[in-house]
Amino acid sequence: MTKVAFIGSGKIGQTIAFNVIMGSYIDEAIIYDIIPELPEKFEHELRHALASRKLKVEVLGTNNIEDVNGADIVVISAGKPRKPGMSRRDLFVDNARIMIDLADKLAKRNRGALYIMVANPVDMMASVFMKYSGEYTISTGDQVETMRMRSYIAKKLKVHVTDVNGYVGGEHGEDAVVLWSTVTVKGKPFDESMGVSKHEVEEYVKKIPGEIIRVMGGTTWGPGTIIEEIIRAVVLNENKVMSIAFPHKYEDEIIHISEPVVVGRTIGPSLEPLLDEKDRWHLMASIKDFYSVYKENLKQLEQSLTAKQ
Repeated sequence: MTKVAFIGSGKIGQTIAFNVIMGSYIDEAIIYDIIPELPEKFEHELRHALASRKLKVEVLGTNNIEDVNGADIVVISAGKPRKPGMSRRDLFVDNARIMIDLADKLAKRNRGALYIMVANPVDMMASVFMKYSGEYTISTGDQVETMRMRSYIAKKLKVHVTDVNGYVGGEHGEDAVVLWSTVTVKGKPFDESMGVSKHEVEEYVKKIPGEIIRVMGGTTWGPGTIIEEIIRAVVLNENKVMSIAFPHKYEDEIIHISEPVVVGRTIGPSLEPLLDEKDRWHLMASIKDFYSVYKENLKQLEQSLTAKQ
């Protein structure tokens, strides 16, 4: 029996929950949001869809956080969304305060659950949630960037996307780095002579999310599908290599940085030791940069919390 809780019923939260529930590999789902009636009405929509597919998954939509208990996996998308012109890091203080509140309310009712962070800035929110809850937390990290990279190379080279392999690592977002030593096309190491430059691929991966947000108001369908795959890998113990952000001890903090890692009911081992020296250097640089910005953001958060007291 697998019970998954979805915290947040906005566009991305609904998309993830729908994909997971329609996959019919979980037994029970809890949908929580603070907006009155939203999770309840979403529950009805899900039940109608389940009836059409003739699937059996028990669903509860609720505005009561106390109903979220005994979950095996808790997926957190609650928080303020990124708007046009904003960086993910701009959201830190507002969403970190939400994570602290959720850490207090969720951890005591769902001890031992795997917490999967979706809210932006996703890696830093995973670090904040784990810091304040004491519960094991991962971020969906750079799996989304990984699929963007693979899809773009496949389009440019006119090959099937399954012919492209490789990963993106580091911090999710504008600072993510393509781990070129992992990238292959039809089993051969990537080379610019194939028909697309590394710079073009890197620019696409960094800029396409902002372009989608500018035109469509948010990135939903890609991330919602890709994040479902992460949840599926955990529930079904697929032991699939994915680029998610998991806890790393650095200096005095636990921080979350993405690197290729085996994802199943447990997370690991990491494939970082198999990367070439240049890619490993990029990952270490990402860790140092993340730590510096994270510590500065924590100071701002502490000042904000003190000002409210």
